[in-house]
Amino acid sequence: MENTVIINSIGNATPGASKVLSDALKVPQDYILKLLYNAPSILFQKVDKDTAEKAESTLTKLGLDVSICTKDDTVDLTTELIDISVSIDNILMLPKVLEQLSVFLGCKQSEVLNLMLNEPSIVLGNVSVATAKALQKRTDANVHFSNPRKDIYTILISKKAGNTSLKNIEKLLKTKATETAEAFVIENVSYDHSQLLWRQYQSNKAVKLLNQSHQLVSIVLEDFDVENEAHTNFLTEKVGMPKEILADIHEALPITLFENINRNQAKTINADCDNIGLNTAIEKDFNFKKKLHISAIEDAENAIKILAQFIAEENLPKTNATSWTSNEEVPPLIARYLLAQLEQIQCNPEIIN
Repeated sequence: MENTVIINSIGNATPGASKVLSDALKVPQDYILKLLYNAPSILFQKVDKDTAEKAESTLTKLGLDVSICTKDDTVDLTTELIDISVSIDNILMLPKVLEQLSVFLGCKQSEVLNLMLNEPSIVLGNVSVATAKALQKRTDANVHFSNPRKDIYTILISKKAGNTSLKNIEKLLKTKATETAEAFVIENVSYDHSQLLWRQYQSNKAVKLLNQSHQLVSIVLEDFDVENEAHTNFLTEKVGMPKEILADIHEALPITLFENINRNQAKTINADCDNIGLNTAIEKDFNFKKKLHISAIEDAENAIKILAQFIAEENLPKTNATSWTSNEEVPPLIARYLLAQLEQIQCNPEIIN
């Protein structure tokens, strides 16, 4: 009976498996990689049972998720091609996540970091849902995936673009842009319109696209009732606030409840808050260059050691400095990572725009 060997997903394999298969089958490695990342896909067709079982055994040892089907089996190979981004809740996990993604993607950690520094941090594009689900099992990061053609986008129009470009874009999209400190912003733009604008304006860097399915945002608590049980339960159980400080928190409003979470997740949380009458808002940050400030340096040696990971030597604090503000700007991910480490040595650091 004729058999078909199907790669269901990359499973626990590394991209190095593609080199083994490429050499064994005498086919280009890029073709094998496409089969792996776009799984489910057919590797062998019309082979006898013994050959199929040997192939299954070998592929399984490489870490691939495979199956054998006969001509009588119904096989669905339709797959939706998606983009994958990642986010990190505990930013101190960044080195471990870089290592995990480096193994999964088959590239250097420095190359993975460069991907993650993009806004949003798309690490794989034009791959299958099976690949995203395999990655979810192999990383401590949050994995977000979506079909970019079905997504909506935020358009950031540079203030250097000129009034004519801005007016032309507004005319095309039949809407007015909102001005922020960093750019003119238009949200909820279709894929087709976003691609049209990208092709037209990307050469002079007048336009930046943000896929809203991969955008990171914050949720701000604007008001709540300290006597409302539903409100206090949400804040203590879902957010983790101690009940005894809720009155003090109310006096300090507004405050940020969640930072750097996926926009779709934020919309769900915001809706849950709205359902119980909790006054929250989604806050979007379009400033992708940050600076750090330290106001109480006591352990200068460790502070300098932490900053030196990403700050040039000439811009580091002096050994006798008690405060410091960075001259150079860093991406938000790096700022968060440095901040978290500085907080551990209690030097009163903060991120400034």
